[in-house]
Amino acid sequence: MKTTTTICMTALLCLIAFLPLYAQHENPIGKWEIGVDALSLIDKNSLTPYSLFGRYLLKPEGEKKSHLRARIGYDGFSYLDTANHGTPLEHDSRAFAFSIMAGYQKEIRTFAHSSFYIGADLSFSRESSNKRWYSSGVQGHEDYRNSNLGLHGLAGYSYNFGSRIKLSLESSLSIFFRNEKLDQDIEYFDQDLRFLEDSSGTRIGSRINPLHQLLFTYKF
Repeated sequence: MKTTTTICMTALLCLIAFLPLYAQHENPIGKWEIGVDALSLIDKNSLTPYSLFGRYLLKPEGEKKSHLRARIGYDGFSYLDTANHGTPLEHDSRAFAFSIMAGYQKEIRTFAHSSFYIGADLSFSRESSNKRWYSSGVQGHEDYRNSNLGLHGLAGYSYNFGSRIKLSLESSLSIFFRNEKLDQDIEYFDQDLRFLEDSSGTRIGSRINPLHQLLFTYKF
């Protein structure tokens, strides 16, 4: 999964890097930006790794610019264990996650090629995983899911490489509301053990994240 993520992210970054070669110089730069979060390449991402980020410039004529922003993402895998046949480790696993974010940012200080900005995002995400054990020594299942509603206060720094490529590093302070549910029934016959649980719960938490996003975007 890590290798697949790295390949996909590298391909997207290369595409963004070479887009200016195909842009016509006489075409004016519009209000849109589109890009990816490069933190997935170093396995430091706290958000779903396969994602697409976009920004829309509200007032191009202003000195301190503001943007509407959004991000969509997903992750997942499916695993059928055939290598451990006949052992208690044998199981099938599936997992899936998706997230959506939308928000606003405003520059607070600008320089010739860079700027500092603040903003906020509202996010919703859902994750689920399913496991099935079916060997002679163990049988059962484990189903888990959680849903998160979050509010993220942002502080960021952007640097412009030419007129179209931008690098943005963001930190965040997040407050989230989480709902979790676990349904588990696993029986180890050779050890006469059974793990049985059916639970759900909600909680409110917070997090400071110095590396919230590292964005490479292309303006068009």
